[in-house]
Amino acid sequence: MGQSPSSATCRASPTNAYWNNFSNPNLPEQSIGNATLLPAFLAYAIVGAIASVFNLICILVFLTKKEHRQKYLFYTLLAIGNLFNTVFMFLAGISRRQMIFTNQFNQVRSSFECLQQVAPHFQVIGGQLPALVILIVNVERFIAVYRYA
Repeated sequence: MGQSPSSATCRASPTNAYWNNFSNPNLPEQSIGNATLLPAFLAYAIVGAIASVFNLICILVFLTKKEHRQKYLFYTLLAIGNLFNTVFMFLAGISRRQMIFTNQFNQVRSSFECLQQVAPHFQVIGGQLPALVILIVNVERFIAVYRYA
């Protein structure tokens, strides 16, 4: 099968097929139709950047004193998880704007191509770390209640 290097994926099946400007140059300009999304993605990136700065400040406050490091360990982990999530927001806003500018926003991609971007990795960690911390806190409370009751 003659595939172009830009469209080669792990599986050469119709479920993994997609189009791009190289493989199908007759498609209409998609960036014009998606231009209304640009302000929303800019806001997404700005809010993500501002929230990342505040999370960094929160983490630094928790890590500055020894008593804070011991007493607020789980809050620090929650802030780190939230930092990953807000960095994802920033990166996703920037990369989605870039995809609109390069006429790639509406392209269907395989999961492997999506994972080649940086932002999804931050979303996975940022989404799972706070849930894990909350689970650990609840298990700790459960043990404290039933051990000392």
